[in-house]
Amino acid sequence: MSEQWIRRFFRKASKALLGIFLTNEDLPYTATEFRDRISHSRFRILIHALVGIFWLLLAYIIFISVRFLATPDTLYNVNATSEIITINSYKDSAFMPWKLESATRYSECGTDTSAVSGTLEIARETTLYLERVGTGSLWITLSSDTLAPAGELLNTAGERVELSDCEAFELPVSDINSYTLPIDGVMTLGGEVKEASTREPILHSGSVAISDKGALSRQYYQTDPYPLELGDKFYIKEPSVQSSGFIYVDSSPGIKATYSGKGDIGVIQRYKSEDVVLRNSIWTKLANDETLIVLWVFLVAAFSFLKYIMRVNIE
Repeated sequence: MSEQWIRRFFRKASKALLGIFLTNEDLPYTATEFRDRISHSRFRILIHALVGIFWLLLAYIIFISVRFLATPDTLYNVNATSEIITINSYKDSAFMPWKLESATRYSECGTDTSAVSGTLEIARETTLYLERVGTGSLWITLSSDTLAPAGELLNTAGERVELSDCEAFELPVSDINSYTLPIDGVMTLGGEVKEASTREPILHSGSVAISDKGALSRQYYQTDPYPLELGDKFYIKEPSVQSSGFIYVDSSPGIKATYSGKGDIGVIQRYKSEDVVLRNSIWTKLANDETLIVLWVFLVAAFSFLKYIMRVNIE
């Protein structure tokens, strides 16, 4: 009984595995007759071996494709010139310390000023604002989310100065005073255009390019950059890692920023317009992964070749 069941199972499986090759074929017999004709062919061992290899290759390509296409994260490469950048800590990660020289400190974000130089260490639960309108000074504003100290300043004398919950630092910018500062965290690029205000810091221009890894090569590819326009605001929704990059400030207007970050989607907010959502869709992944395309083309060619071999041997 069990032997008959096993034999019947293999006959059904053989019929199913060979039946796919009847697709789009105008043949005068059923899938069962097709299977029986192949089993009586003198090249049946070769045909069965080739069919087995075909199905193994199909299963492998489907596995690779599903794993590749199901990857939720998208890598965003951002290059922009903006008058304001907002940075928050990613999952309580530490900020990068910054070295300040001849900066003006505004204690408690008020009018009490002092000249400072040293290393600025920013507390984790702090929102950081980088702002520069036009060709003016670069402003670094720290605002604690919990009313706790926004960080510490290790001055050149080796003394640690505890900061208040709101601190501002002004850095003069000129032809001989330029700055390069590393940035890590959750970035928001650009500000909001407000109707009741005559001048708010905004984004000038930029671009966002989507990158991803190939299915087999594991090498990054990059799509055509999507432009950021005047007044846009860009951020990565639900980031999976902290964004990292740097800013550069010189005598030209605004703040030049370049950074990369990963997340579910990138969002561009525009004044009185719907949000533009940037996402690495299935079609984008397929169109930009040459290895995956070559594998599918090879599989289609192998399918057509096997159908030809079978038809020649059974007719």
